[in-house]
Amino acid sequence: MTTRQAADAGAIPGTAAQGVADDVIPGVAVQRAEDAGATSGLAARLAGMISTACDGRLTSEEILASGASLSALGVTSLALLRLIDAVEDEFDVALDLGGGAPYLDSFPLLVGYMDARTP
Repeated sequence: MTTRQAADAGAIPGTAAQGVADDVIPGVAVQRAEDAGATSGLAARLAGMISTACDGRLTSEEILASGASLSALGVTSLALLRLIDAVEDEFDVALDLGGGAPYLDSFPLLVGYMDARTP
């Protein structure tokens, strides 16, 4: 698929998932690798924070490997409060609990939420 065909189809140029080579836009592959590294670093930090909030009942590896909801993993409401405090202190953000705080439903949602809010 050419860049023009990808654009016409609504695809994002440089996305391999849509059949467009990463080298269509110079540097896309490098940027994607850097982003993945930053996100995985963030994920590791958050997994450690969840593990600590749970008093070690969950390991970081278990959290990183799971796509299940935090409650399904055994994260209690007290652990969530500890996690929120830790995340707010560590990243200097305010986590709004209004609207049900859907980013606390699962680890991938939390990582995505924090990735969008941290430099």
